[in-house]
Amino acid sequence: MKKIGITDRLSFLILGVFYSLTFLVGYLFVSDQKKTDDKTLVDSKKLIHLVLIDFKSGMTEDEMQLIADGAYSLQQIEGVLDLNFGKNTSPEGLNRDYTHSLTMKFATALDRDSIYLPHPIHQKFVKLFVPFTESVLVYDYWE
Repeated sequence: MKKIGITDRLSFLILGVFYSLTFLVGYLFVSDQKKTDDKTLVDSKKLIHLVLIDFKSGMTEDEMQLIADGAYSLQQIEGVLDLNFGKNTSPEGLNRDYTHSLTMKFATALDRDSIYLPHPIHQKFVKLFVPFTESVLVYDYWE
């Protein structure tokens, strides 16, 4: 049986320390990366607020422009991240008389519920908007 010398022991120690540190650094990096990925995933999810609108017949272009301007004024409200107002262009004919949509994105439900909904700009828009409608459908979901 051969004795292990001091040089061999030192080599094994250095290798052990090297592999232990490599494992530790790799574990910590992957662990931090996963936390960052999870946070990014949560941060990337947005609450979509979709409003489908059936306007009364006989609206003038000026009235429709007034509604569109009012809709885009909602962008001024803190928490509204994205807003689109547009006319249905689907050729399928499945719109059930809903001719327009108003779509917004929010980072949190709190932004929608506590900032947007009670906001004076939103309340003013509702007072302007509702008399011109036959039917409104509101549908919210997380993307």
